[in-house]
Amino acid sequence: MVLLVTRCLGEIEGRSDGHVDEYLGIPYATLANAWAEAVPVSSLNGTVLDATKEGPTAISPPTGCDLEFSVMQHGLPRSHLAQSDTDCLNLNITTPHGADNSSALPVFVFIHGGGFQIGANSWPQFNLGRFVKLSMQTGTPVIGVTINYRLGAFGFLTSEELRRRGYKANNGLRDQRAALQWIERHIADFGGDPENITVSGISAGGASVMYHLTSTRPLFKRAIVMSGNYFLLPPLSLSTHEENYNRAIVALGLADVSTDERIQTLVETPAHELASCLPPFVIAAPAIDGDIVAATPTFQDIANPNNNSPKGKSWCQELLIGDAQMDGNIIRVLMPDADITCADRFIDILNTTLQPYPDLARKILQQYNISRDLSDTEAFSHILDFFNDIAFFMPTLATAQGWAGKAFVYHFNQGNPWDGPSKGRAGHLLDVVYLFQNFREFLTPDQQALSRQMAVEFLRFCHGQSPWRPVQSARLEERFHARVFGSRDGRGGEVRDVGSPFGEEADRRSVLWEAASEASLDELLQVFHLFRGF
Repeated sequence: MVLLVTRCLGEIEGRSDGHVDEYLGIPYATLANAWAEAVPVSSLNGTVLDATKEGPTAISPPTGCDLEFSVMQHGLPRSHLAQSDTDCLNLNITTPHGADNSSALPVFVFIHGGGFQIGANSWPQFNLGRFVKLSMQTGTPVIGVTINYRLGAFGFLTSEELRRRGYKANNGLRDQRAALQWIERHIADFGGDPENITVSGISAGGASVMYHLTSTRPLFKRAIVMSGNYFLLPPLSLSTHEENYNRAIVALGLADVSTDERIQTLVETPAHELASCLPPFVIAAPAIDGDIVAATPTFQDIANPNNNSPKGKSWCQELLIGDAQMDGNIIRVLMPDADITCADRFIDILNTTLQPYPDLARKILQQYNISRDLSDTEAFSHILDFFNDIAFFMPTLATAQGWAGKAFVYHFNQGNPWDGPSKGRAGHLLDVVYLFQNFREFLTPDQQALSRQMAVEFLRFCHGQSPWRPVQSARLEERFHARVFGSRDGRGGEVRDVGSPFGEEADRRSVLWEAASEASLDELLQVFHLFRGF
């Protein structure tokens, strides 16, 4: 055990293995109820806080961790984690052993993914113990922080009647912001430098980082965006959220009661009971509320280095952004029955969306090998290539293209070594498997070497060092640079630099980048959203 004496929070008891110290389940905010605004925690009432075990997680489907393991195609031992509607806003802090308020180390904050529906800071794949230990061994020590935030309906359901009663939209993103502000105020007690914070995220966590970059208030110094963006999980209008809320109310059997009764039921019914009654079609997505999310982001905006979108370009010094070679495999999880008659649906949507560009529609279908005579399985595999490019790869390029400061691009191409539908391909979430070192025992020596090198270069970025050459021109065809981790065969630990976003070296297609000379990337993105039913 280790006891930390803080300036404002009192005494906190953590656990230590002699290499790293862990302070777990620290509350950063309190909630009056599952829908209320987070109230930051500024003191712990003079008691010694037991931070030796994980805190409660947010209300979410109990099978969420196993679902992520199924995407990774490998699992880790895990313990049962309690869920809570009001005590879930906590964070885990991992420090080099003995770090104190004189250490002033860079801070690495990680926001988990899960489509805003599942996830927890204490899932074993996100444990930062080995990552922080490696940071010490390589002379780039950091303080690691992982956070919980509200998910599903409690994080994102909104309506006019809820807002009139003081229940704001975007609770999940507001929780994250409250956590970042708590970290800024208190991380010095744990050995961190509050002026040297890197915020990172994977999937929905990466999208969250992008949403926080729209803030006018500086929230962190550097950003790492891994396989996530606000095109994958777009914000919806308040009118769309109103329709979504009405569907939820019908499912809960509250459509015919008064507003007062409805709000009272939502507030007083245990959150896990409400969650169990909500069907999958109730959307968990950010809302364009004019506050946390001011407008719908577009490719045209973020790819333009001469505008102020996102506003974080003016206060976030550096960006590290990347994707996996086949992030699109996650669409199988998001849309489990989407392969049924998928070719006909996709072709009809593409032709309708690109009606002014019929030749382009034919070219896209030809280059992605999509036709009506394919089996559902084969057609969906090709459609996922299109979705991968428009929802993951194009946003990576566009964001780097429009970034004002240094932008470092990576491509994760290491083939999945484990049995499953994505074996041999770098699927969604596999980059975080390698980054945090938690699957080392299940990797070959060459794969372990790749995992270590990737982590070391991310750690260098947190220290303000250039891990590789940045993108140096808004014209990506001219002065593009990216670091590629791994290869499709998944056996070796190959790392290389590439000078083109496309082609065999990067293992990326140029189809949609070239198509954008006719139809915009925003128009092409509509094909993806319409197919998903957005």
